[in-house]
Amino acid sequence: MSYIFELTGINPKWFLIWVGSSILAISILLLIIKQLRKATNKKQKKINKKRIQTCIELIVGILILISTYLYIEGDYTSTRKENTYLSKSEHLFGIDISHYQGKIKWDILRTSKHPVEFIFIRASMGSDGKDKTFKNNWKKASEREYIVGAYHYYRPNENSNLQFNNFKSQVKLGSGNLPPVLDIEEASKYGSENLRKGVLNWLQLAEKHYGVKPIIYTGRAFYKQHLSGHIKDYTLWIAAYSGSHRMHSINWKLHQFTDEIIIKGSNEFVDGNFFNGDINDLQKLCIP
Repeated sequence: MSYIFELTGINPKWFLIWVGSSILAISILLLIIKQLRKATNKKQKKINKKRIQTCIELIVGILILISTYLYIEGDYTSTRKENTYLSKSEHLFGIDISHYQGKIKWDILRTSKHPVEFIFIRASMGSDGKDKTFKNNWKKASEREYIVGAYHYYRPNENSNLQFNNFKSQVKLGSGNLPPVLDIEEASKYGSENLRKGVLNWLQLAEKHYGVKPIIYTGRAFYKQHLSGHIKDYTLWIAAYSGSHRMHSINWKLHQFTDEIIIKGSNEFVDGNFFNGDINDLQKLCIP
């Protein structure tokens, strides 16, 4: 049985609660059905048949509510085996998260065998999108003494001034935090030149406001096609999942190498990243 729990990632505690609740609900249902079947006349039997149907629907509803509650509050990864072989490297390891990871159990995540040194947290998207988990994730990660940074998902067809103002309204950076990050993944319907103009505007606004040069996050292919040779002197965080050998031609500082990290405290996979340097280099990158 323990093998099944490990394979599926189901927490035994929550599984037993669900099974116990189900047995209790079914037992109550069977008892009610037994009492209702004692009716002797046809009219009463017809009424009782409807009552049995109502009871079944009620029990099913209760079980759905219990299952939903356990899904939201439970930690289904606490017994799943972490794939720590992915985070073993000469480089520092960190993760990035957003609302896609759901509710993170930070005390559990802190016990992870992954050597997490830094965490990037999504704060905003476009001109008006706000990540609903940002403030809590930022607070909890900071309290647990991770080196933290915030990133903005850039929507290329929206005004870059409004996009920066959206990010600024969410994010207050201070000493020890990583520089702001601009996540660029989509081409603009107005062309590459217009895309670069908006990106540079966002970066310049961020540097002026926070007093530090931002980090650029993008995919390897996207960087080579749209940004390489045009946006210089910025720290590069490059996503490339098919091996570190593809990074040789890029002067990268951060490498997102997978989106399949299994880590305790999160019910979903998280992205894994390497930092090209030691802990002193990472601290030097942070806001003084």
